[in-house]
Amino acid sequence: MFEFLSQSLAEKPVELLGATALGIAGVVLVQWALRLHSDDVAARFALISPWTHANDTMRAPQAMQEPLSSTNSNLSEREVARILRRFRVPTRHATAWLLTARAAAAVCLGVGCWFLAPQLMAIATAPIMRMLLSASAGIFGWFLPVLVADWSARRRIKAVVSGLPDALELLVICAEAGLALGDGIDRIVAELKRSQPELAEELELTAADLRILPSQEQALARLAARVDVPIVRSVVTTLSQTMRYGTPFAQAMRVVAGEMRSEALIRMEERANKLPALLTVPMMVFIMPTIFLVIGGPAALKVLDTFMR
Repeated sequence: MFEFLSQSLAEKPVELLGATALGIAGVVLVQWALRLHSDDVAARFALISPWTHANDTMRAPQAMQEPLSSTNSNLSEREVARILRRFRVPTRHATAWLLTARAAAAVCLGVGCWFLAPQLMAIATAPIMRMLLSASAGIFGWFLPVLVADWSARRRIKAVVSGLPDALELLVICAEAGLALGDGIDRIVAELKRSQPELAEELELTAADLRILPSQEQALARLAARVDVPIVRSVVTTLSQTMRYGTPFAQAMRVVAGEMRSEALIRMEERANKLPALLTVPMMVFIMPTIFLVIGGPAALKVLDTFMR
């Protein structure tokens, strides 16, 4: 049965690829139609629901939290939502797009391995081995978009954290010049777009939240939710306490920037202290044999010459 299946699929590769492409396109269209239908139904229920003062107070925070629905999910979905925002795709569709990308990658890698494995490996000519390799490639393709999204999100968070001390120092200068928090962030975003584009994008979203949301603490909390690292949460907590209790804003930001510089210096010193231990194995594998060869090579040749005579 496996031999008949493999022979029939090998004889019609174009039909198989076409059927696979049609299947993926059908899944995407059905998922998109269901999503649009659910949004339409939700909009209709919202129109016929009773509108009272209590309902209004309950809906306002829900409307503010809707763009951040992906911040409550995992890191990969948040990164996919951020990438899709550039193409004007709503954030609530990030999960559907991620599942579609995972299914497409699994099918493409599985089908590609089915046809390419026999030409690359002689062991893959057997039908069972061919199916095992195709299944393994499909499983790897299922997890590949998540791994890529996680790597991209971590790289972005690292870039944001590395540029945050510079942004805080610029914000201190803006505060001492008499600018408010929102105006200061707008001013430093223009300065950071070339040197720190990731941080500039996050601060630009924060400036928009400061203009829209009723409370500045909510806008800062959204920043901490998007960049979910301890140092950003510490900065947000300091800013919130400064605005709540009326402490000097510039002085607090200068202290936070100095602490971040000190932590960065400590991390660099820790990495430098780890270098001797990390260089031990490469030195023993690559450097020490060369030294022994240079030092002991002439002596070994003389000893061999003596015994040969």
